[in-house]
Amino acid sequence: MKRRFWFFPLILMILLGGNGRIHAQSIRTHIVQPGDTWTALAWRYGIAQEDLQSAYPHPNQQRQPVIGSTLLLPDTGKEFTGQILRLNGGGLLETAVTYNLSPWQLAQLNGLPNPYTPTLYRPIFIPGGTEPVRELPVGFTSLELSHTTPQPGWGLAFRGQTSQPTNQLTNQPAFTAHLDSIPFDCFSNGRYQIALIGIDDFYKNRQPELTIQPANQPLWSQPWQFVDGDWTYNQITLTGTAAAITQEQIQAERARLFELWEQASPAPQWSSNFQLPITSYLEITSLYGARRSYNGGPYSSSHEGVDFAAYGGTAVYAPAAGTIAIAEPLTVRGNAVIIDHGLGIYSGYYHMSAISVAPGDHVEPGQQVGAVGTTGFSTGNHLHWDFLVAGQWVDALAWANQDMGCWVLAGWGAPCE
Repeated sequence: MKRRFWFFPLILMILLGGNGRIHAQSIRTHIVQPGDTWTALAWRYGIAQEDLQSAYPHPNQQRQPVIGSTLLLPDTGKEFTGQILRLNGGGLLETAVTYNLSPWQLAQLNGLPNPYTPTLYRPIFIPGGTEPVRELPVGFTSLELSHTTPQPGWGLAFRGQTSQPTNQLTNQPAFTAHLDSIPFDCFSNGRYQIALIGIDDFYKNRQPELTIQPANQPLWSQPWQFVDGDWTYNQITLTGTAAAITQEQIQAERARLFELWEQASPAPQWSSNFQLPITSYLEITSLYGARRSYNGGPYSSSHEGVDFAAYGGTAVYAPAAGTIAIAEPLTVRGNAVIIDHGLGIYSGYYHMSAISVAPGDHVEPGQQVGAVGTTGFSTGNHLHWDFLVAGQWVDALAWANQDMGCWVLAGWGAPCE
């Protein structure tokens, strides 16, 4: 495919230095981050936007580069700093004053006949600063994803800051967000913005659209690269009491619990990373997402948590601070404890022989909540640990190993012990 490399206007050379020439003798590798739109990349590397898009054609001309993908770009020998703003209403006078720039130079740099021309959400490049050029949702000054190329079954988040704080009295989020049609749980803490989502273990390799809708502002959108996960397979033989539990009982219990799991308290209750809920166990007998066959049947379901084989009576601990939401015997889960950690994050501990807490109790990390047993839908002494984010089961081990608790706290503007 033919590629053309152009010179930028003289005004760019005046404001940003150099001769503006594009040197295509070498290639640079760029891993796409949120805000790396075609417009932002063109300004950052000094390459005409039409050349970038023609090198990576797509039937949808509005589709932006895929977050997590790798682009091969001509190395111009330059990398500019600044930001892309989409301004509504009048011209550039107020913006020029805010950034201590000449309004006429700013207009010429962005191809406007004069600084009084209405911008009407047209992308406006503001040179300067130390950060690479990115185009973020209107009002956001930063945006960061928890994972560049996530796997199915992970709890995910993005965090950012906005130029204006939210209403501290209502603490309503300044935005909504979706991954294709799946909504994020969104939260605001002044200028700090955090959004969380759970992706199930059948979420295939794809490029869903991440959309962020700031209040009363245009929609921001960029595709996000997901990769496939690796799964184990379990063959399980049910006998006795476990075999007698019906699908109707399983679904009824789930329906009741989802009334809880789909609620999201507006602040984190934990202050440290999440730890394992059991310190003495024999082995992990079933991982999250393991494909399951019951009594020789097809592998038609998957495991919603992590199973730790352990001796009956072994202590079970809270992995992080939170409030006890449920502490009672359940038909399927046996003696069960569920902890609300805040921000729509819940952890569950099932099949226990004893329960050590009561609903409404506040627990700290390392506080005992129960003991290992084999009650309910169980084939032997073990602890089933499950974890939900935004009403979706996710891999608790991945959440803990990736230090997601501390990552989310930083997005909230809080320290992590």
